[in-house]
Amino acid sequence: MKITRISLLLTLPSLFLPLQAQTVDWNPSHDEPAPKESSLSAIENALPDQPIVEPTTKRRLLVYSATSGFRHGCIPVGKVALERLGESTGAYEAVVSDDLKNFEPEALQTFDTVLMFNTTGDVFMPNAKSHRKKFSDEQWKQLQEQNDRLVENLVSYVEQGGGLAGIHAATDSCKGNHRYTETIGGVFDGHPWNARSNVTIVVEDPEHAVIKPVFEGMEQFQIQDEIYQFAEGTATRDKLRILLNLDPEQSDKPKGKPKREKGDLPVSWVQSVGKGRVFYSSLGHNDEVYWNPLVLKHYLAGLQFALGDLKADTTPSAEIDLPNLPKK
Repeated sequence: MKITRISLLLTLPSLFLPLQAQTVDWNPSHDEPAPKESSLSAIENALPDQPIVEPTTKRRLLVYSATSGFRHGCIPVGKVALERLGESTGAYEAVVSDDLKNFEPEALQTFDTVLMFNTTGDVFMPNAKSHRKKFSDEQWKQLQEQNDRLVENLVSYVEQGGGLAGIHAATDSCKGNHRYTETIGGVFDGHPWNARSNVTIVVEDPEHAVIKPVFEGMEQFQIQDEIYQFAEGTATRDKLRILLNLDPEQSDKPKGKPKREKGDLPVSWVQSVGKGRVFYSSLGHNDEVYWNPLVLKHYLAGLQFALGDLKADTTPSAEIDLPNLPKK
């Protein structure tokens, strides 16, 4: 059969479409080693076996860990721990996926909470430094537009009643989108206490529903982890219910001078955004954190709040009558 130019065009249309009509088929992908058996065993030994409260219905948690900035080495271990935390307690079913389709409005509605797990940078597009040359100008524009749209989808989902949780680098994500940073509650601005720092964490709000089941009777605890500071005007007590904070006087000396005042170094908080619920904890840089029984229970309480089962007050800390900081 003679192949004419017309039949060839009909047979291979994608080759002749103008560039702007083509869509960019891209999803985050990260090649990293599986956790060691010793790490998996440590996680199993640390897991709680009961939820903080019994879930009122079957809960689904999306665990998203894509990065276009620094990628934490703890992510493989943490994903296993977070999935097993739900299975061990029955509090939720974790869907561990970086598929961007999950952030379309209809897909988001199938989840009770989205967990931004150590995400960094513009989390719905490639790293510009290492991937920009792989795409045309038009394709890169499409990726940027898609990134912005998916961030807006996520924020709208929370405002309409969904849950959002963030661990560690979730505050180092989407910094160009003010609605996201307002929703997660803070903007990463360095870590004067690095991964090997031994720090003291103050239980700031000991009677809070997210805190009391985990830290009852404790005024503080010690841990080795990387502790964030936050940009001026973010992570403040006039907007958030601060749950845990860092005591610099009882912690290792920081690398460089912290940028915020003593007593203003929040580590964990909750807030309401529209009809939705937000929980964040900056603990979570080191692998060992994910087999620390106290931290796993802390995550569980926060996640059950975000999922909608653990009812908790989100009145900003600055508005409550009780003192915010334990007396020493």
